[in-house]
Amino acid sequence: MLHLSLLALFVLSPFLASASPTPALQATTAAAPKPSATITSVVADAPDVDTEGSGCRSGSVSVAFSTDYSLMNILFLNFRAAVGPDAAGTKKRAFCRVNVTMSSPGWAFDVTSVDFRGYIKMDSGVNASLVSRWKWIDEKGVDLKGKGNINKKLRGPLENDFLLHKDGEISDSEQSVCVTKANAKFQLSLSATLTAASSTLDGLVQGDAADTSQRFGEVLNLGWRKC
Repeated sequence: MLHLSLLALFVLSPFLASASPTPALQATTAAAPKPSATITSVVADAPDVDTEGSGCRSGSVSVAFSTDYSLMNILFLNFRAAVGPDAAGTKKRAFCRVNVTMSSPGWAFDVTSVDFRGYIKMDSGVNASLVSRWKWIDEKGVDLKGKGNINKKLRGPLENDFLLHKDGEISDSEQSVCVTKANAKFQLSLSATLTAASSTLDGLVQGDAADTSQRFGEVLNLGWRKC
């Protein structure tokens, strides 16, 4: 009988628990809606736009948002700068400017920090400067509100695949506004410049060491706000 009583208690216990007084409901905060953005076109400026750099050709740049829209990933193909005897004709400055047409109804974003991904190899006495600038422009190329730039400097000796990230380095920052024009563009430029104390010193910036296409990556960390 004792065993039957225990068994009955075990079977009925969920129903007994559900009959107990219900605790007071706590207030909840609705989650903010997620932004939605679609990139409609990516155009790289012609190489002759910047006579000091190697430039990048149309089709050599890819841009995509992460699934939660917190990142904008840009990949630059054949992006390479070099100095010294091993440069083999590669220029000391690589430059690319990209215009991205996108739509994000009801939302605006600002760039909060920037990551650079690539490979670097520099002798002692060689320095590298990575500069990225971004802004919004209208169909006539006139600046709209929302711009910034970042400059990261590296010093040899150094050889490694690298990921550079640091908050708080963005300067000339200006909060973006809600872009209502369908043909407004987000314009981004990237340059890598090498300087050497002597012509006998080697330096190289490109994609990762094993990547023959020199895919150099830039990641913009985005902060969204509702318009």
